[in-house]
Amino acid sequence: MPSNDITNGDIAYAHTTVNDVLACSFDSWYPRFRSVTFKSKIIRLPTEFIEYLNADGIFLPEDGQPRAARIEEVDSDEEETDYPEEETNNKIPNFPEIEKQIRDAIYEYEGAVFPKLNWSSPRDAAWIATTQNLSCSSPFDVFLLLKSSDFINHDINHAFENCVDIGENRKTIDYSLILRKWYDLQPSMEFRCFVKHHEIIGITQRDLNYYHFLPEMKEELETLIHEFYDRYIADNFDIPNFVFDVYIHKERRKAYLVDLNPFNPTTDPILYDWHELITYNLGDHPSEFRVIQSQVESNAIACNAPKFATNMVPKDVIDMSNGLSIAEFAQEFERAMVNGAYSDNDSDSE
Repeated sequence: MPSNDITNGDIAYAHTTVNDVLACSFDSWYPRFRSVTFKSKIIRLPTEFIEYLNADGIFLPEDGQPRAARIEEVDSDEEETDYPEEETNNKIPNFPEIEKQIRDAIYEYEGAVFPKLNWSSPRDAAWIATTQNLSCSSPFDVFLLLKSSDFINHDINHAFENCVDIGENRKTIDYSLILRKWYDLQPSMEFRCFVKHHEIIGITQRDLNYYHFLPEMKEELETLIHEFYDRYIADNFDIPNFVFDVYIHKERRKAYLVDLNPFNPTTDPILYDWHELITYNLGDHPSEFRVIQSQVESNAIACNAPKFATNMVPKDVIDMSNGLSIAEFAQEFERAMVNGAYSDNDSDSE
């Protein structure tokens, strides 16, 4: 099981710089690796949009907002909640150009896109989407995921966390919304690879379920990943230490670059821990490919570290529930969503 015990010495030893983090920003690496990754659109974001993402509360565009489930009848015995229409309308985001570019990308990419910012996707917020994944078919879907994600908040406010030169090298970030063409990928074929001093020191499966075929495929997959790295990445990415994610098309045995990440504890080590990665010496140990070997191991990981458990229910949603039954809570949540927002301080909790 991976350990999360990271010391200041470990972080310093990783020696991640601001330029290392900027090199892993999607808009920085996508042009040079366009031919070996998935189709994507880059939309530059104005300061006002970043301020909107940072603002309290979830206010969403009307385009794509679900309305069919709106509750029209209110039991006469229940107290009706008032939502000031003028105040709510003033807080509904108004970014027509961004919404247009989202709609255009969705049309070009055959009905669905996968959103992210410079470094992170809102994977921790997938639970809130009606599809339970990151497939977006409207600006409403995109805004909802971005506003609900702690990972997106990290991109905006903590991108250079653990950089050794942050105090002397502050830079203005040009934020971008990335819309990638949506594909139904097999989670079993996604892998994370750790590069230190330009050499792969470790590979791990990304999805923490047990797949019975992975242990027997390890050798072939490892060869495919090393060949892909040597051919496309090694001589085309300048920083010595980084992490890259790769997807293997199972039938075609073809690799695709998914993402690039900084080599530091802000990146999930999955089946490794950062102490061993940072102190790893390839001269002393060969690189290792880790996969989950049994259902028992997968169950143990799930019990000890449920995926995104701390991200799944925002405090204001918990406050809104206030002891309601599931049906009652669903009605209350729908009322709030129809009006474009739910409050951080639910009046019923007072």
